[in-house]
Amino acid sequence: MMNASAQKANAETSRSDEVTVALRRLRAYLALPGEPDERLNPQWLASLFGVDVRVLLGALAHAVRDGLVELHWEVYCPLCGLRPDEFSSLREARGEIECVGCEVSFELHLDRDVRVTFSATEAVRNVKGESAPIPFADDSVAPVSGLELLLVPEFMELFGGEAPAPDESLSIGHVAILFTDLRGSTALYAERGDPHAYRLVRDHFVILEAAIKAWRGTLIKTIGDAVMASFASGADAVSAAFAAQAEIAARARRETGANLVLKAGVHAGACLAVRLNERLDFFGGAVNTAARVQGLSQGADVVVTDEVFLEIKNALADAATPFHVAESFDAPLRGLPAPVKVHRLAATSAGAAGFARKAENGA
Repeated sequence: MMNASAQKANAETSRSDEVTVALRRLRAYLALPGEPDERLNPQWLASLFGVDVRVLLGALAHAVRDGLVELHWEVYCPLCGLRPDEFSSLREARGEIECVGCEVSFELHLDRDVRVTFSATEAVRNVKGESAPIPFADDSVAPVSGLELLLVPEFMELFGGEAPAPDESLSIGHVAILFTDLRGSTALYAERGDPHAYRLVRDHFVILEAAIKAWRGTLIKTIGDAVMASFASGADAVSAAFAAQAEIAARARRETGANLVLKAGVHAGACLAVRLNERLDFFGGAVNTAARVQGLSQGADVVVTDEVFLEIKNALADAATPFHVAESFDAPLRGLPAPVKVHRLAATSAGAAGFARKAENGA
């Protein structure tokens, strides 16, 4: 099994290669005279190129940085469907939008009301020449929401400072939040010494980041030994946690004999996208609950709320599912008025091995 550095290199090289190929194809496409190059739906482009939309969004993030395309955050009214607003940066976004079509104001939701499209920049158009109109709208091609772009690692890495103004917050109706922490890390420093313990902790971050990317999430921030990450689905967040746990434990036993245990908790719900420390961050109920639920983890398990459990319930009924419910209970969580129903998930023996291979391969 690979060490942490090799694992990260393998995972990042695989995705980086895919993104690089997609970016090369995007460059070639934008140079073709007569092809549409305005208000392009990333799903449409991904289908045209035959690549996963998250890979294409990663390529588009690089293309924005390189001056090939510009990004449009298009706002659509949830009542009448008209487009009352648009912004070129999250810094310009407002949390409340007035729709002139239906003469009402609504709270902007990044996952419900905002779609992202991309257009060739003026410099690219000047070289290319004539282009065709925007592709005919195809109802079978879903739009890409603003939240989907925020969950792409390349966008967060290149544009982590792309955040709302300090006095604004943007709503997100549903996102899965994963919190992790190392159990007994203070004792680890005392037992192993600062240099050795620091290397183990540093490598655990590497493994976690690779697992988060592999399971379609993005790292939001680290807090001491803890990690906060976001995912479109609770199932992906749970899988990323188990993958990281399996690889971290296996590597620690193999290389040092240490018992390095990762705690993990997942909750899904509503939160806010905000600016914190000059970077994009998530804040609110879902984040607070996920952090509290992580505190219930004993390590080598993933504790989830009922919201996440209901999402993966059907998968748990499948005998091939690599994890199972160890126990369910009502837990009082600090700051919440009533106990919360939670479920402690544990990996099967075969599942732990499978998750370790998944983490190692960075698939």
